Amino acid sequence: MFGMNVMAWNGGDLEKLEVLQNRVGRLALGAPKWTAAEALRGDLGWSLFSDRMVKVVLNYKVRIERMENKRWVKRIFEWNLSESLWEKICWGHARKLKIQKTVCVRIGRTMDDWLLRGHGGKGMKWDCNKWKKEIEKLTKEYGLNKWKHSMNGKSTLIWYASKNVPRFEMFYDVSFGSQLLFAVRCKALSVNRHTWRWNEGNTRLCLQCNRGVEETVEHLVLECSKYEHEQESLMDVIHEQCGENKWNARYAEEDSGMRYLVGLDEECNMTVVDAMKDFLVHVWNKRQ
Repeated sequence: MFGMNVMAWNGGDLEKLEVLQNRVGRLALGAPKWTAAEALRGDLGWSLFSDRMVKVVLNYKVRIERMENKRWVKRIFEWNLSESLWEKICWGHARKLKIQKTVCVRIGRTMDDWLLRGHGGKGMKWDCNKWKKEIEKLTKEYGLNKWKHSMNGKSTLIWYASKNVPRFEMFYDVSFGSQLLFAVRCKALSVNRHTWRWNEGNTRLCLQCNRGVEETVEHLVLECSKYEHEQESLMDVIHEQCGENKWNARYAEEDSGMRYLVGLDEECNMTVVDAMKDFLVHVWNKRQ
């Protein structure tokens, strides 16, 4: 965003931008409003506006440090140093990334300047490009840790939390199957387990098979007898791709093999994921 590196944004401004970005993400992925923001970021590969702010502000701080004293930007910066809100925000960003500082004592100044300094005192002689790479690395690490920490304790993200880093997934092709797949990945599919408060029967139970069990994502994909034909077609693809024994081992795991079906497993099989998208489309049309 133009000018982001010199403006003193507050938390409220950044929060509004995050809300707008999440709204766009939900539209892009066809996700319901209760979808966790971490899943939106994770599958679109987006960073937070606050993280981008940290990066651009610190990079600009480095540029100012290395400017010649005759430059107007440098002179205005030093003139306003004692009352600069931007300077305080900049130091706050540096602390987030655990970047240290070196104070430059100057006679006759009401407030001493400070310079960014890397871990172990490194960085004083780095040029802008070297600092840019270092800030990029530290910002990514900071954002990744925050993203992973924010997923802790969220039951809808119990499968999704196994994803290592936020990145755009190539199996999203703006199709209805892609929308359903994303909803399953983050347990946001509109099954009775999630919609019972406002659905027609005000029930969490599956009304498709009448077995008296909750209609969860797992039940719809693996257990509900109404979709037996679709399940058999899906299983044919799975057995062909990984073998019946290997699938049985996955099915015996805590997630019943769901991570593998939706592409969250370390072994992401695109043929299986595409088959899962087709399965969800047929099931959802039948469910309606």
